[in-house]
Amino acid sequence: MRRAHAFAATSGLWAIALLAVLLATLTRSALAATTVLAGVAIVIAIGECVQSAVLGPVVAELAPPHLLGRYMSLYSLTFAAALALGPAVGGAVLATSPAAVWWGGALTAALIGAGFMRLRDRIPDPLLRTQSAPTQATPEAT
Repeated sequence: MRRAHAFAATSGLWAIALLAVLLATLTRSALAATTVLAGVAIVIAIGECVQSAVLGPVVAELAPPHLLGRYMSLYSLTFAAALALGPAVGGAVLATSPAAVWWGGALTAALIGAGFMRLRDRIPDPLLRTQSAPTQATPEAT
């Protein structure tokens, strides 16, 4: 699977999982709601596994060799910033409308997945490098 497709599939999984949380709020059975939320947790965890296994190597391949450390530290900083700002922003949105967090998250994930599909040719893919043109043969000594 190409990296862009993996990113897009991950975004699609997250969008579906976020909308499934809204489904859990509509059920009257505690067992059904718990089952749906457990499924959501599993789907989000699978998406996290795919994303973490694919995104780090992409950042490393996009970085010029002399800036690799800076690229990787900025990549790590984005996750730290999200962990710090996410609860604050999510709390403010939840105070406004409880469903807005899930609809907004699903819309954001879907838009990010569509963006990955548009950028699929620009995201480095190690599998395509191995399918390059064959090297020329060296002249034989006579």
